[in-house]
Amino acid sequence: MTTADRLLEVLNLFTRERPDWSVEEAAKAIKTPTSTTYRYFKSLTKSGLLGTFGGGRYLLGPSIIRYDRQLRLTDPLVLAARYQMERIAESVAGRGVVFICRLFDDQVMCVSQASVGNLPFAIGYERGRPMPLFAGSASRVILAHLPDRKIRSLHRRHSREFSRNNIGTNWTEVREQLKTVREQGGFTIVGEVDPGMRGISVPIRCNGAIVGSLNVAGPRQGFTNPAIARLLEELRQSATKISEELYRATVKHV
Repeated sequence: MTTADRLLEVLNLFTRERPDWSVEEAAKAIKTPTSTTYRYFKSLTKSGLLGTFGGGRYLLGPSIIRYDRQLRLTDPLVLAARYQMERIAESVAGRGVVFICRLFDDQVMCVSQASVGNLPFAIGYERGRPMPLFAGSASRVILAHLPDRKIRSLHRRHSREFSRNNIGTNWTEVREQLKTVREQGGFTIVGEVDPGMRGISVPIRCNGAIVGSLNVAGPRQGFTNPAIARLLEELRQSATKISEELYRATVKHV
């Protein structure tokens, strides 16, 4: 494992459940000598990726916030989707949250949200929170549009998750289930992530590849069947426009 890999391994120790670490604790966790781990902490602190708060304990540092701001201002997907998200948020004002997700390793992450009015609910897809790839409409449409070889690899490693979320108990069933999602051009489901909440999602593609999903989530009673059909069509049209914006941004930098 390279030094860069070790530095990333240290950063990955810092989670919501375990936000602070000492050098000694981290050394045991990553099975590295304390002296070596100290050098990693020193480098990460110097760069601002870690910070101290007394007692020899460390937290994530202010550079994380700087990079987050830069992503908000420069991420091509976030920029391409901003207008469409705001427009859809107006149409579901007070009934739902509009958000964009993208693939993150074997998980999915929300990278931007939009809403209008006071919402008396929260959704599991918070910005920056890794979410399962196998549960929820926002994840399902991304999963369905991955290459077959990637889906098959995921199924070999996570077959129980596929079965638990009714995606299929074997590869043939999985392939057929996800083929249906692709052919429908969208997906909607209730309660897989948040009880009583409906997710409505469509894929965002660019240059033939899946780049994310455009989604609305809100209480199931807030959307009648005709309203869901209209919203799915609106989401599809918006996803197409987002894809076109992404393509133009790509061509501009070639």
